[in-house]
Amino acid sequence: MIFAFLAIGAGATVLSGCGGATSESPSTPDSTDQMSAPPAATTTLQASTSTTTPARKVKLYFADADAQQLIEESRSTVATGSDLRAALVELAKGPTSASTQQSALPVGTAIIGTNVRSGEALVNLSSEFSQGYPAGGAAAEFAVLAPLVYTATAIGGVERVRITVDGRTPAPVGSQFDWTRAFTRADFPDVLGAP
Repeated sequence: MIFAFLAIGAGATVLSGCGGATSESPSTPDSTDQMSAPPAATTTLQASTSTTTPARKVKLYFADADAQQLIEESRSTVATGSDLRAALVELAKGPTSASTQQSALPVGTAIIGTNVRSGEALVNLSSEFSQGYPAGGAAAEFAVLAPLVYTATAIGGVERVRITVDGRTPAPVGSQFDWTRAFTRADFPDVLGAP
């Protein structure tokens, strides 16, 4: 009799354990669903924010090794902002590594701002432009200034370029150019080489 009572008690315990598992069972999938939902949402969010900016083509100009001619280089860029800013950001990166062309802008020069009004581009550069501007004569100056002017005027609607450094007109020592006016391609005649 005691044995039967223990068997019934054990059976009741087993049944109550099963019932307990049944009553907890619905909450377990909910917890699992809640835990798996955020990663799915995160994955969806990451997928939607990982879209890339479409590439666009820009024309750049770099001086040849002798600083006598400009060589045109077409490049794809995903730089943001206006076409003018995107082209100048690429110009600041320098020519392709396999080329024999010279870098156009002094090392560290950043494009602070660009604006185009009535055919005139205003290009505002960081102080590194003035600090690294060459004092080595006409050819060295040509290798920096001509590529900047030609690259900017390759953008539709830009005919001339006014350059400022940190918002002020620079006055490079020994420059052969008048920096108080805008530059045009006419300042550098007959300088285009074969692309």
